[in-house]
Amino acid sequence: MGYKVPEHITDIIGIPREVVQVIQQVLLGVLVLHPIAAGFAAVSFITSLFLASHAFSIFSLVLTIITAILSTILFAIDLALVIVARSRVRTLQGIHLDVSFGNGVWLILVSVILAWTAVITLSARACFCMGVRQ
Repeated sequence: MGYKVPEHITDIIGIPREVVQVIQQVLLGVLVLHPIAAGFAAVSFITSLFLASHAFSIFSLVLTIITAILSTILFAIDLALVIVARSRVRTLQGIHLDVSFGNGVWLILVSVILAWTAVITLSARACFCMGVRQ
């Protein structure tokens, strides 16, 4: 991942080095899911441009539902990471760090909103609502 937590910081906090390595592995797994969700969103967008048949609109809807669920899970994980890190850092004595919501959390929030809006729109398209006839 490229991130390395200095050993003097883990000594100050009192966390064993093995715990830091496990946390880094888990964070790597979570961070890898973000490009996967972006890939699902791109494929969902491309398939939603070609809704000529009913079967293809159902396929696009299923992909968009997967995208929306994955994005929602990632948003919850990102939100939990920031909230937990913020509360833990405030309890540390002698360390002056500030944890705040960065651009990534806001971007994933927007993607969640847009993904669920796409699910609603594609659901209406798949059930022939919104003025669309068979």
